[in-house]
Amino acid sequence: MKLEDILKQVEKPGRYLGGEWNEIQKDPQSVRAKIALVFPDLYEIGMSYLGQKILYDILNSHPTFLAERVFAPWVDLEEKLRTHKLPLFSLENKIPLDEFDAVGFSLLYELNYSNILTILDLGRIPFTHEERDSEHPLILAGGPAAFNPEPVAGIFDLFLVGDGEEVFPQIIEVFTNLKAQGVDRQNIWRELAKIQGVYIPSLYTFYRPTSSSLLAVKPKSGRSEKIQKNILFPFERAPFPEKIIVPNVKVVFDRVAVEVERGCPQRCRFCQASSIYAPSRAKDPSFIIENVLRSLRSTGYEEASLTSLSISDYPYLDETIETLMNTLEEKNISLSLSSLRPGGLSEDVVRNIIRVRKTGFTIVPEAGTERLRRVINKELDDEDIWKAVQNAFAQGWKLLKLYFMVGLPTEQDEDLEGIVSLVEEIIKIGYKNLKSAPKINLTISSFIPKPHTPFQWLGMEREDNLKHKHRLLKSRLKKYPFVRFKDQSIKSSLLEAVFSRGDRDLTKVLIEAWKRGARFDSWKDLFAFRLWDESFQAQGTDYHRYLDPLDRDDILPWDHIDTGLKKSLLWEELQKALREEPTDPCLKTPCRTCQGCSFSSIVRKIEGEPIRISRESFPSFGQRTDEVIRYRAFYTKDEKARYFSHLDVNTILQRSFRRAGIPVLYSEGFHPKMNLSFLPALPLGMTSKKEVVEFKSQSVLPENEFISRLNTHLPPGIVFFRLDRLSNHEPTLHKSLKTLVYSIDLGTSKAVCAFGEAETDQLDKAWENIERRVEALSGETDEPLERIALDRTNKKITFYFRHSSKKSVRPRDLAERILGVKNPAFFMAREDVLFKTCD
Repeated sequence: MKLEDILKQVEKPGRYLGGEWNEIQKDPQSVRAKIALVFPDLYEIGMSYLGQKILYDILNSHPTFLAERVFAPWVDLEEKLRTHKLPLFSLENKIPLDEFDAVGFSLLYELNYSNILTILDLGRIPFTHEERDSEHPLILAGGPAAFNPEPVAGIFDLFLVGDGEEVFPQIIEVFTNLKAQGVDRQNIWRELAKIQGVYIPSLYTFYRPTSSSLLAVKPKSGRSEKIQKNILFPFERAPFPEKIIVPNVKVVFDRVAVEVERGCPQRCRFCQASSIYAPSRAKDPSFIIENVLRSLRSTGYEEASLTSLSISDYPYLDETIETLMNTLEEKNISLSLSSLRPGGLSEDVVRNIIRVRKTGFTIVPEAGTERLRRVINKELDDEDIWKAVQNAFAQGWKLLKLYFMVGLPTEQDEDLEGIVSLVEEIIKIGYKNLKSAPKINLTISSFIPKPHTPFQWLGMEREDNLKHKHRLLKSRLKKYPFVRFKDQSIKSSLLEAVFSRGDRDLTKVLIEAWKRGARFDSWKDLFAFRLWDESFQAQGTDYHRYLDPLDRDDILPWDHIDTGLKKSLLWEELQKALREEPTDPCLKTPCRTCQGCSFSSIVRKIEGEPIRISRESFPSFGQRTDEVIRYRAFYTKDEKARYFSHLDVNTILQRSFRRAGIPVLYSEGFHPKMNLSFLPALPLGMTSKKEVVEFKSQSVLPENEFISRLNTHLPPGIVFFRLDRLSNHEPTLHKSLKTLVYSIDLGTSKAVCAFGEAETDQLDKAWENIERRVEALSGETDEPLERIALDRTNKKITFYFRHSSKKSVRPRDLAERILGVKNPAFFMAREDVLFKTCD
């Protein structure tokens, strides 16, 4: 069975198609090295990850490298691939995974580990490095979870610890050259281990230290005791992709996102990210602004985002936002910010980011009282929160997102009551400003003492206590129906903690759980802790030992990974936490005073820097006029585009109009959108020979130039062929519709296959049944159905439906009754559209 036929049988086939705008597709025969960039979760999640976008751009800019994307298939596609014995493939050239030279995984989240095994198995690659030989690809990984690689150390040949922009291409270059020279794998590993940030598990051995419950790691002869993470420096103008891939289906963070700073100057004691991404390094504001504007021009996105671990600490935030919004406001492009810290949020920032539309507003107090925030070193007092909330509600925000943790060190009952009091005070401020109840999305997570943080020696609170705390908060706030709870499964938090704090014993547990059916453990509807519990027992592993407190002198499973922060500093921070003493952020602390890291030579104390940007304009087409002109444009939808939903096509066309510089009028109000009108939605899988979109513009658009220009900015499968200028008296699209014409062509080989691999003579016999069913349907009353035309010679059925706003029988449902097959949309087409006036 062909891949196309399989995709007709799975949920959201658009995940697996490729062919998006800005996709890079190279000839596999013209390169020296083929690299698969794998994200072990769904396309919708992975396409939002900046790390993959950066590496995709860097590797493909190399003339002899090819990099293609691979994502975890949902369970329906996994089942189909196994049934039909097809390998997992990349999106760009559909290359089977085992035909790549290197397969690089992004390790962001421990609950994705079971998906790694699914991907390797479907890719026909053995799970462990011991089972693989020189014929198999290099299997490597990087990302936050690589800072404790031990739970999956048996699976990967190599880990890249730290920033990958410079080192990843170097690894591929060295590996490719040595492999071409016929060097054996062990000697290749020894050469790769010389690169900073590279950890080769097979060159290290594990052991159990005296009086320790966890396995530790030590090098074999000649190896370094510590793996120093790689740090990209200087960072002010670090490479960042501008022509990012624009998905054809909706993804989680569907926008231009530009990193403004790496690392975080704050020193929150629970936060692993502030340790592994240290030191804090800011980008040049002029470079960022140009990066955002060029990326928006090349993608057509309607939203941009500035991202960092603590965006409020970016030293040029106010002027960067104001400069950007002076351009974005004219184009109805909105701007959002990540990780807002209320104490650093000025009124100017709030006022500027709502100039186009109100994007998300999130506050992350973490703890309910100032005492507990001192423990975790969260530089935030209640007054900061009230001020930020007041700013938000006063500017018209009605939805606020709040994030808290329970189970934090030294947490007491009054800290939980503090969460309730904070939410209730926020509700009062909302009522005062909005004159109605605000909407609050309240996320409650369970604290995990992560490696490389001051809390790494502490244990995780037991499950019963965490359940009690979650229940308590829900019961205290249930009287507010506009407070919506979102809490992570406690069982999944426990599993995350086990694997984030784990050792090499866990590899066998992971494989056991996968064999028992563990998949997509970060997804509530698929996560089954029972499978993991059974696997721990089967392998004789008590998972509770990974949740227990650790002694100061213990050699920890992750001690051989050097983040640059001294272990003595982390211990001192733990003692200060227990004494409820805060620590100043790095920007306020002289390095000579602290001496807790190895970054003093590259830490740059930020000073004011002027913003300089070019005046390169966005593309523009047509002759401007004071008149509002209505247009009706016609296009076909075929090939890959048949897998795009109606909403996806709407979004695709809006972004294509922006890329082409075609001016379209927007709606009014707080959330302006491009005003486009479409025909009734096509079901997924149906093609169309005549689709219509109606829009208004204040520009004269010549038809031929419009068609040529727009078609060069569209993904494959959508082609415009006509543009009509409408007079003012003509009715709108839906008022002028008369008849929609649909067809089924049974003469095609694809359609024949759909009906049980029927031969031509068998199809002739089936036609008699089709005629009888059509005749029976003719006697039924269904006003919108005008008639059904049968063409026995050409094996074609045509339906004529009178357009109606009322709910009526759908063409695909009618086709299903006539043909006796499920979901015949893939063999149907919208043939024509007839209007009441003239066509």
